[in-house]
Amino acid sequence: RMPLLGTVTYAPGTEDLAMSQTNSAQRVRALHEALTVEPELAQALRSADGPVLLVDDLSDTGWTLAVAARLLRRAGAQGVCPLVLAVQG
Repeated sequence: RMPLLGTVTYAPGTEDLAMSQTNSAQRVRALHEALTVEPELAQALRSADGPVLLVDDLSDTGWTLAVAARLLRRAGAQGVCPLVLAVQG
């Protein structure tokens, strides 16, 4: 079993903005500004014993996973293993 450490969240009012960007560069920029790791999750990541599993229900461009994984690593995760349930596009 793996414990649920927390959730990477969107800053208030930014989810629609990040999802509505039309090109890759705009989307990455919007995601960097929108996604956040709360302090409680950062603390759990620093004390985790090994890599964490990053789960996303749907991947279109892959940028959300890439940006979220980078944030998790910067917050203290030893490693990030992404899992996508469905791929679109």
